[in-house]
Amino acid sequence: MGNCLQPNEPECNNIPRATSITVDTTPIKERNVPIIFLLGGPGAGKRTLCTKVAEKYDFLDIISSDLIRQEISKRTERAFTLARLMSQGRLVPTNVLLELIASKMLNNLSNKNGVIMSGFPRQKDQCRIFERHVRPPDLVLYLNVRNSVLSDRIMGRMVTITESPLIHYEDIRKQIREFHKRNRPIRKYYKKVLVIIDGESDPINVYEEACEAIDNVLMRRMSNT
Repeated sequence: MGNCLQPNEPECNNIPRATSITVDTTPIKERNVPIIFLLGGPGAGKRTLCTKVAEKYDFLDIISSDLIRQEISKRTERAFTLARLMSQGRLVPTNVLLELIASKMLNNLSNKNGVIMSGFPRQKDQCRIFERHVRPPDLVLYLNVRNSVLSDRIMGRMVTITESPLIHYEDIRKQIREFHKRNRPIRKYYKKVLVIIDGESDPINVYEEACEAIDNVLMRRMSNT
């Protein structure tokens, strides 16, 4: 029997699983495609870069926030519980998020050259658990953007979406602070495979730097086969 994602947090006891079947991640290990994590604060530009990279290399792109929203849209008991957690500003339990990611990979990796994940991992324990059930990432990209720029981008995005100037600045600052608090240990954990990119640079430069880092990983993998 291969590695299966099992509950690891007390919160998960209150979240019904979508099915009674655990996720066997053995096929993901056997596929052995490149795995890339894309990190960055809210407003850093992760989604845009993730999509462009996936298109260029024919990678599976996984955006963790989209997976969670898709799960919530199912309107199951588990979905309502997840929605309540998010409305309280709490993170989705690790085992639930990992199960969603593993299911996405299992359903799509057979015809893809690799996978790039945006917004994952969100906390350090997810690094270890992912490695235990799948394997370590080949590359971790971090979009480095100053807090002031992140704030401006978030405010601009909120105004565009709501067409309202009423924005809670303290909520934005708190969101950014929480990101850094959780993300610093992750960057330290992955320092051997971490590439920091200036996320304030021209989008073309950001894309080219990311591609250069990915190309280096692909070449190393080829030389080791």
